Amino acid sequence: MVKKIFAILTLALATVSGVSSAHATLPQAQVFIVPGSDINMVSRESKVPVSVQNNYDRPIRIRVHALTTNASLNVQEYVSLTVPANSRKDALVPVTAIASGVFTMKVWVTTFTDLRLGTTTQIKLTANPDVELYLLYGFAGLILILLALGVTRMRRRKLNV
Repeated sequence: MVKKIFAILTLALATVSGVSSAHATLPQAQVFIVPGSDINMVSRESKVPVSVQNNYDRPIRIRVHALTTNASLNVQEYVSLTVPANSRKDALVPVTAIASGVFTMKVWVTTFTDLRLGTTTQIKLTANPDVELYLLYGFAGLILILLALGVTRMRRRKLNV
């Protein structure tokens, strides 16, 4: 009985004093957002990739939150993601651009219990949502011109024969 009490007191003292061997051998591991390049968006709706690095020795489930201060850009509140151990994975955050312009998105990572991991990262996003529409109209116009030239050529051939 005395040995059990002595063992419990020794374990409690080692844990309180911070000499626990399990905690002393753990490396400083972390989960954070990897800064990337600026994003160019040429459609109204897109998914912006946000790279998350996990330096833990096991997979971790997180939430990637996004926020913008401009009402011309709508972002989903958060995206859930499981990042494998010692690796990097991209979270695809849905974004909708209402108008053209240069926007700043603030992105951060939390656990499912809302414990914040790492620091907030800013992503610069340039949105030109009408470019896609203009390219579509340009290609449609080019096809109509080529079709009209083909029909004209075929009519001239029939008249010459």
